[in-house]
Amino acid sequence: MPLSKEQESRKVPAKHRRDEKTQEEQERMEKLVDRLEEMTTKGHLKDITYHFTNKKEVIKVNLIAGVARGVGLTIGTAIFIGLLIFILSQSVSLPLIGEYIADFLDMIETYRTTD
Repeated sequence: MPLSKEQESRKVPAKHRRDEKTQEEQERMEKLVDRLEEMTTKGHLKDITYHFTNKKEVIKVNLIAGVARGVGLTIGTAIFIGLLIFILSQSVSLPLIGEYIADFLDMIETYRTTD
């Protein structure tokens, strides 16, 4: 049913119409986001001040992080190279690429035997 001319003239533009429930939800979400931001900021500052006031803690954390990175890099590299050699050894039977891969694997094998 279409609106009458009088109803059309009294109609509030869409951008000014707000559902009260939607507005309350939006305000509640804004308050929640503000609280979360405050909590994370305070927690981060506590962490920073603790680490920079205790020199032994800074050294311990950095040493553990460095060792973990080194071990992870070594293990990851070994796995990657192992998979690469496995894939290359499986693809030796390919016509053109197989010759180059076979030569490459022969070089690796001779290097292994010389050491």
